[in-house]
Amino acid sequence: MQVDEVDRALGEFDYTPLTSPAIGRLLYELALSTNEELLELGTGHGTSTAYIAAALDEKGTGHLTTIDRPEALERDPNVHQVLSHLGLQQWVTPIEASSYNRVLMRMLEEATDEAATEPCLDFCFIDGAHTWETDGFAFLLVDRLLRPGSFIVLDDLEWSFADSPSLRNTESVRTMTQDERDEHQVHKVVDLLIRTTPGYQVRLLGNTAFAFKGPPDAPELQGLAKAATTLLHELAIRHRAAAN
Repeated sequence: MQVDEVDRALGEFDYTPLTSPAIGRLLYELALSTNEELLELGTGHGTSTAYIAAALDEKGTGHLTTIDRPEALERDPNVHQVLSHLGLQQWVTPIEASSYNRVLMRMLEEATDEAATEPCLDFCFIDGAHTWETDGFAFLLVDRLLRPGSFIVLDDLEWSFADSPSLRNTESVRTMTQDERDEHQVHKVVDLLIRTTPGYQVRLLGNTAFAFKGPPDAPELQGLAKAATTLLHELAIRHRAAAN
């Protein structure tokens, strides 16, 4: 399924996507060049799920597991409605769980024997809790499961409790210190955990981090740079056209 078709089909729903079309297109490009097993932590409406699944459909191979809390199914649309509308159900296994880190624990158990852990993932998109406690631990677990030559993508680098419409006025957030409320949680995961883990190369694009598990001269990083440049050029053309 071509990425333009995803844009059009998602536009037929009346909702505000949590993943921008620009990031969706980058996820699509990465999924096109990724091997078999992909993982998404934080399904939401299923917008990013659709872009990734469309890439798998386009190349005719691969599988995406996407995990979120059961409450995500209360969204309108939810991931099942989105995938059904786009005809992409066969490429995705949605999982509802109280914690995606518990699912990662089970995956780690299955991939580990007495000798070592056998990596089983080729890509991971982390766009769920956005907190240091949850997503910092999620990175440590995913790193054990991620094959060399693969990407971890983290969205919402600048997210904070103070800026969260759904959390900022809750009692638990009001009792936090101002420093804790204002902390950019995902950025801390990138700076303090991923950048300091040997073998990772980090590239930032706006509010999104792309962490590659491999050497700095890997062709995958060159492909990311090309895809990002092409997309930014395309967006600039659209912006100029809209202004005229």
